[in-house]
Amino acid sequence: MKKSLLIIIIFFATFIFFSQIDDELSEEAQNLIEKVEQTNDTNVSEAYLYLIGIYANSNDDPIEIGRKQLGEYRKLEEDEKYQLIEYPESEKLLLPKGELFCSTSEDDCLATLFSKEFDIHELRKKHETLISRVNQFHKYSEYKTLTKPIVVEQFPPYQYLSKIERLNVLTAISLYKEGNIEEAVSLLLNKMKQLRKMMALQDNLIGKVVYLMKLSEAIDVVSIILSESGRQIKTDLIPNLSLTEKNFDLVSAREFAMSYYLFKNLDKHPEFFEIEGNLPGWITRIVFKPNMTINGMAPIFTRLDRLSKMTPKEFAAEMTEERNFTVSTSKFRNYVGNILIGISPTYDEYVGRFKDFDLKIHLFNQIYHYGVDDTAVANPYFERESSYLSESSICFKGVLEDDSQIRCLKTKK
Repeated sequence: MKKSLLIIIIFFATFIFFSQIDDELSEEAQNLIEKVEQTNDTNVSEAYLYLIGIYANSNDDPIEIGRKQLGEYRKLEEDEKYQLIEYPESEKLLLPKGELFCSTSEDDCLATLFSKEFDIHELRKKHETLISRVNQFHKYSEYKTLTKPIVVEQFPPYQYLSKIERLNVLTAISLYKEGNIEEAVSLLLNKMKQLRKMMALQDNLIGKVVYLMKLSEAIDVVSIILSESGRQIKTDLIPNLSLTEKNFDLVSAREFAMSYYLFKNLDKHPEFFEIEGNLPGWITRIVFKPNMTINGMAPIFTRLDRLSKMTPKEFAAEMTEERNFTVSTSKFRNYVGNILIGISPTYDEYVGRFKDFDLKIHLFNQIYHYGVDDTAVANPYFERESSYLSESSICFKGVLEDDSQIRCLKTKK
């Protein structure tokens, strides 16, 4: 009896010992996290500081306010329960609002912009300080996010950029209504060059997508203006997105880092299964091993950058062949980690948005530069397919959902 009990004890002790062993971080995971951790205080981005302080009132310096806000963000990184001391809402520059600043994802938003009466000079005067700030931000040739990609990360106030870019769209529409069609088109096409430069500098997913959506809006408005004007103006070719503009290298690294820091923090955490829990760390380690989970996640993010560099045809083929793309870890040694990996998003849709926008540029060039018929533009995704009409737009068939209509080019309000 004693011998059997001893064997059971030895077996249990051996099991506990080996169940605590985690894998070393893979080279793939190390390469991803190193890209993010290169950011430090000796490499401060003035553009980033300016952006996070862009809403400061006219008496304050955006960079100084941004530096103070970054200090607050760093305190939050050290202690997730820290209460941020934020810049007073009452002191912030007024954010444009109202029907004219609707989201283009809403039905009839563009129609509202073209049909609603407004005084563009009054609008621009009302927000002249913010317009000046955004113009200043767009002069920067560098940008680096200085916050750590964790669950409580504070993001820059991109809504200020977005609203001011809407003012530029409204300015173009106002010019169009006054009969200055070429000036309206030129304004937006030049703005697009500026937006593309800034999109290329973005190293986080939110910022990159914000700029992409403003680009999509601008090209739609240009298309509507040209189409409603009888398509008499032949535009210059708009270059397709460069590898730099659609690059996901740093974006994917930061998204990976979010998971990395989360899983590292969960290791042997007493509240792993319930808030205010007090579970011994060795029990948690039996079912969850951070490095194994991180290693299992890494291929999702390295794949993102690979997808971003593909041609439309290659991307369509990859999506068709890998719709069931999955990654995993040991179900026995890392049971909970395997579940977490299984419910993680693949981010394919975000890369897809940039591929779709490239097709939108292709549609625009074929119709307004080469004069190709609306339903005769070859689809870069699928060799034997062409563009088709869909209500007020010309569209391409794709491989992923396109709820934002990025793959379609508006021709009517």
